[in-house]
Amino acid sequence: MKLVKYFLSKKPVTILLLVLVLAGGLLAYVKMGKLEDAPFTIKQALVLTPYPGASPSEVQSQVTDVLEESIQALGELYYLKTENRAGLSKITVYVKKETRADEMQQLWDKLRRKVSDVQSKLPEGAGPSVVNDDFGDVLGVFYGLTGSGHSYRELEDEAKLIKNEILKVKDVAKVEIYGTQTPTIDISVSPSVMARSGITMTDIARAFEAQNKVVDAGGIDVGSNRLRIESTGNFYSLDDIRNLTIVSSTGEHFRLADITRIEESYQTPASNLMRINGQPAVGIAISTVPTGNVVDMAAAVKESLQQMSGSMPEGFELVTLYDQGYESAVANQGFILNLIISVLTVVAILLFFIGFKNGLLIGSGLVFSIFATLIVMLCTDIALQRMSLAAIIIAMGMLVDNAIVVSDSALVNMQRGMRKRVAIMRACSSTALPLLAATVIAILTFLPIYFSPHITGELLSSLVIVIGVSLMFSWVFALTQTPFFIQEFVRRPRPEELKSALFDGKYYNMFRRSLHWVIKHRYATIACMVLLLVLSAWSFKFIPKVFVPALDKQYFTVDVWLPEGSNIDETGKLAEEMAEYIRTHGEAEMVSTFIGRTPPRYYLSNVAFGPQSNYTQLLVKCHTSEESRRLNSALQDSIRLKFPGPLIKVNKFELSPLTEAVIEARFLGPDPAVLDSLVGQAIEIMRRNPKVADARNEWGNMALMLRLVYDPVKAGELGITKAQMMQSVKSISDGVPVGIYRDNEKKVPVLLKSEGYDITDAASLGNFSVWNGERSAPLSLVTERIETTWEFPQMRTYNRQLSMAAMCGVKPGHTMAEVHGEIRSEIEAMPLPPGYTFFWDSQYKDQGEAMEAIAKYFPLAFLMLIVILVALFGNFRQPIIILCILPLSLIGVAVGMLLTGFDFGFFPIAGWLGLLGMIIKNVIVLIDEINIQRREGVPAYTAVIESTVSRTRPVLMAATTTILGMVPLLFDIAFGGMAATIIFGLTFATLLTLFVTPALYILFYRIKINK
Repeated sequence: MKLVKYFLSKKPVTILLLVLVLAGGLLAYVKMGKLEDAPFTIKQALVLTPYPGASPSEVQSQVTDVLEESIQALGELYYLKTENRAGLSKITVYVKKETRADEMQQLWDKLRRKVSDVQSKLPEGAGPSVVNDDFGDVLGVFYGLTGSGHSYRELEDEAKLIKNEILKVKDVAKVEIYGTQTPTIDISVSPSVMARSGITMTDIARAFEAQNKVVDAGGIDVGSNRLRIESTGNFYSLDDIRNLTIVSSTGEHFRLADITRIEESYQTPASNLMRINGQPAVGIAISTVPTGNVVDMAAAVKESLQQMSGSMPEGFELVTLYDQGYESAVANQGFILNLIISVLTVVAILLFFIGFKNGLLIGSGLVFSIFATLIVMLCTDIALQRMSLAAIIIAMGMLVDNAIVVSDSALVNMQRGMRKRVAIMRACSSTALPLLAATVIAILTFLPIYFSPHITGELLSSLVIVIGVSLMFSWVFALTQTPFFIQEFVRRPRPEELKSALFDGKYYNMFRRSLHWVIKHRYATIACMVLLLVLSAWSFKFIPKVFVPALDKQYFTVDVWLPEGSNIDETGKLAEEMAEYIRTHGEAEMVSTFIGRTPPRYYLSNVAFGPQSNYTQLLVKCHTSEESRRLNSALQDSIRLKFPGPLIKVNKFELSPLTEAVIEARFLGPDPAVLDSLVGQAIEIMRRNPKVADARNEWGNMALMLRLVYDPVKAGELGITKAQMMQSVKSISDGVPVGIYRDNEKKVPVLLKSEGYDITDAASLGNFSVWNGERSAPLSLVTERIETTWEFPQMRTYNRQLSMAAMCGVKPGHTMAEVHGEIRSEIEAMPLPPGYTFFWDSQYKDQGEAMEAIAKYFPLAFLMLIVILVALFGNFRQPIIILCILPLSLIGVAVGMLLTGFDFGFFPIAGWLGLLGMIIKNVIVLIDEINIQRREGVPAYTAVIESTVSRTRPVLMAATTTILGMVPLLFDIAFGGMAATIIFGLTFATLLTLFVTPALYILFYRIKINK
């Protein structure tokens, strides 16, 4: 206790240190980063490889399989998922969850090398592969630029000017432009004209290459000078292209404009499109540097854009789609308000229990603990965000526990006639070790969450750190600042004010009688507790299970999938119809549509889809979060009735990444037809359940395609190769690249297209003329047949095995756990052919992994807890008493969940783990007091009763401050379940501490009961 004595005797040092803590805390609050949510690492990367002209099966076997074979050599690899579409391989690389965030960049470098090593093994025409390792980057400030009367080229040019200005803003890391269209120069020509003129695509390509190529002409020496020689003639305008001279194989010269139609256009089909309230737009997404403050960065960006808006050409308008800075500020303000309410609540409770001066004394320790914690958060780069602020509120009541025990013990000692310094030192020496053990145990209960390798562990890591740091500071200040303040501000009672009986009076005597009755009927009491525990465990079946809660935001998204094979124009048309329908609802402020691909990850938990032409996402912004919830609920059914054709998912923003489907029964095997049959059976089982929504095949529907069966004999007689045939067919819609037009830094492709054809089926396609430059012939003459057939537009694999899943959602009012439990046994009972396997994917798999991750370190935390308890008490019986109390806490948790209606999931589980630490802390203090009195010679039964009575006030104060301090979190949609767990669990646990613990102590030690 030398440290306590030092702080009591060195008044200037103590005051200086406390002032520094307050000043440092204020400075830390101003300087520290502020975010909306706790960051976590998306441990995924994408490997995209184009293979134009290849079917999904060819992409899978010739490209994806080659890349997967190399990637699987990564030691950190968890599993691979691939999506193979015509002309594109998309591999999602998932790394082991144990991989730390600081190791990710090195891992992605290894992935790049693995992918690069096999590029030479890819078939001709495939690649190069692109590794997208910033897949998880959050570009949290998202603007949309519309331009009434302006083209996409002008939109892109203006967006680039804006991007250049934004990059100058402090703490801006990256700016990404979304929704731009690839410009093209379209040269439309009739095949008959090409045949008549003798011009081939090769001739046009050769002419472009020769004319537009940059060639060094060197220079000449003139006296002492050297003059560089440069020539004009490159393409700088459409007129330059129109005047290009094409020489046929017969030597005839043609002006390109005389035999073709030349115009500026955009690549068709578009890869993605974006609209805001019906207007074409491009998105501008901005990310913050890792150590930056998103609130300040977003405000600086907004100010910069406001300055630019006055100089933008007429018709351009910038709108805010999502501002993480604003959202973070609102979230922080809300939590700061809750924090202030919690602090005032805790102090008010203290004032009620122990008076104004003593209440302020203990409450001041709360402030010092919080300010010291802010300093540590600044030093360890923990930002103020949803998790860290919630941690402070959760720890709020616990932060005064240590100070309550120390100050109560000191006040009691002074009431017994001890001098002030002796009373303080006695209080500190008798409580320091038990309080330290209890504080460490309270921190240990959160250990399994902190070390969890799952994403939820990373998400809650700042919560665990902040709680742990703040609790340790509360112990430090309880033994330094609290004794100092008692010495300086608390008056020692005068002799005439001393009480002969400290714990006497109406309420104390009533409690003694109740406690005596419970102990006398201890067997019945414990039997009742066991019965209640069994009933509580049984009642959990009636509590909805939702692993991660939704957030309370004014935004929500709608994902839409049209049938496979739909073109992007049809998808865009439907997206606009849906957006218009949503805008008819008064709650909607703005609706943005993203067609073909999801936008940049402007919110951490966003899921990425695409590129695929049949997909669109709508981002709906409402006026308030309450209106957002109301409109979201209304659209769940109404939008499906209005648009019955496509698959529609109306989503809420959540803390963890959304999945493509809530339930996925995944089958693996070699034959797509067998997989399709198995998935079909599983879908039928799903559809029989009335709670299931949108049961479907992961691969989607089969789509029509046209297959050209090339006839080498007939085509050979006409001199038309397969490549020439396919190039001719490509010119119908997409266009054949024949050159590059350099528009400043852009490389604009020049595409040759056929015109004058209306092709809608195999017959009309057969009449299309294909050419080789010398002659043309109908396509039907160079093919055996043109057949219409069906194919899966995509093929998926899981760890290099063909994989197909039966997917479904759940209807509103039901949960994944509920529906999965009802369909699980029937699907698992399906017989599988040899070579085929099955597992549950999506949320079930993710939640199982999260619980396994927590359970992984739970034995270690439990073992350390046991060691501390045995070391503290020096025996086994008292730790066993504490362990017997812990399961009974579930009684209060079950009651709380049932009464409040909150879902039981990961956050309530985390709250329950924290609750265990609070219970252990109270029981330790009580048993330690019993041991002290017994060592002082007090009879055993009397020691049990009087120790419990003497600890009633500190236990009730500690429990009440924690319970009422948590009340503000009850109204938070994300942390309400956790708050309910702690509030109701601790309320019941307090009764356990004051009644059941003494009964168990009497039972374990076989103490004779006084009559």
